[in-house]
Amino acid sequence: MQIIKREDIPEKRQVRLTIAVDRDTWQASLARCYQGVKSVCPVSGEPTRENIEKQYGAEFLYQEAVNDTYPAALVEAIGQSDIQIAGTPTLTVEEIGADGYTFAAVIDLYPEVQLGQYKGLSAVYPEVELSSDDTEAALEEYARANPHVEHPDRAAMGDEVVLDFEGFVDGVAFEGGKGEQYPLLLGSGYFIPGFEEQVAGAAVGEERDVNVTFPTEYVPELAGKDAVFRIKVHQITRRSLPEWNDDFARQQGFADVSALRRAVMEAAVQKKQTQAAEQFANDLIRQVTSAMTVTIPDAMVENQLDGLINELRGHLQTQGVSLEQYLEAGNTTMEQLRDHARRQAAEAARYELAMTEIARREGIDITEADLDAKYQELSRQYDLSVELLRQQLPPLRLRHDLRLAAAQAVVVDSAKRK
Repeated sequence: MQIIKREDIPEKRQVRLTIAVDRDTWQASLARCYQGVKSVCPVSGEPTRENIEKQYGAEFLYQEAVNDTYPAALVEAIGQSDIQIAGTPTLTVEEIGADGYTFAAVIDLYPEVQLGQYKGLSAVYPEVELSSDDTEAALEEYARANPHVEHPDRAAMGDEVVLDFEGFVDGVAFEGGKGEQYPLLLGSGYFIPGFEEQVAGAAVGEERDVNVTFPTEYVPELAGKDAVFRIKVHQITRRSLPEWNDDFARQQGFADVSALRRAVMEAAVQKKQTQAAEQFANDLIRQVTSAMTVTIPDAMVENQLDGLINELRGHLQTQGVSLEQYLEAGNTTMEQLRDHARRQAAEAARYELAMTEIARREGIDITEADLDAKYQELSRQYDLSVELLRQQLPPLRLRHDLRLAAAQAVVVDSAKRK
């Protein structure tokens, strides 16, 4: 990658970079793209790259290869240019051929930020103490997280049932209507009306048909239709709150119930301390962002929105639910979800702008040693290799996040507690 030209457009707070991707990088990408398409491109004779390009044209692989190479080239160019981008750049390919290509990136820069006071602020620091209600809540939360588990030899009645199911409408299986080894808590209301009631009474190993009618407000292709789910029960699990005694404590790895209660209380105090520190910091940050003057570019808010949506998508995936299923269950469109999250995205953008300006004023810099130390910390925390973490969280992104955190520390560490 090479930056051929940089043009500053101050009246629009933009920068236009002309970037060249070299021949070696380009040809390596074309070779990778050829491997990806050769099995689906019918040609006369062997599907060699030469034959594919002869039949479809040398430019056939260009678009795929551009998509493959420009992200890394753009990130490297932005890093070399030492600029803060406010939104997704607009890209235009200017020249392209066998020796590589050049493209122009028009980049929206961070807007001008006028900060008010950000040092020596004051806020109430909540007192950290456990009330009797806090104590009972902590004990109950622990008990619910560590229930007594049994697998009764009887039919399911208000239990958690692990089952296979497959749904049919007019004898035809429909998309999204099949699950295997699926845990379902009877009475939770998670499935459509009538389903869980008909699973009740089934025994382990039993197979039965469940007849239901989809609600009229369901997805259009199934709304109001009759369906049959064929199910098979694999396991019945009964969970109940444990008794607080020495046997329960020893099962949890403690000497007796008194030691377990102390550990639960210490964890509850630590949780309240963390909440108090977060509330104190949040109050201070609100003072900083409320006092600053800035015009936030729409592109920056949209970027924040994209990040929030991707974060939600990842969280749902850990629960085995897709974002599309989540939207369907809530009878919500993607546009409605984005509109609902727009205010949160705007607040996140204000925070980023404020902390970035503080970092600039304070001369905060994140060194390679700082990055390495953080990657090592994350590696231990999530039991992932540093190499994988660098792929999932690129150094440029991590450096930015650490600068924001360091800027927030300037605000919090200089503040006074009321």
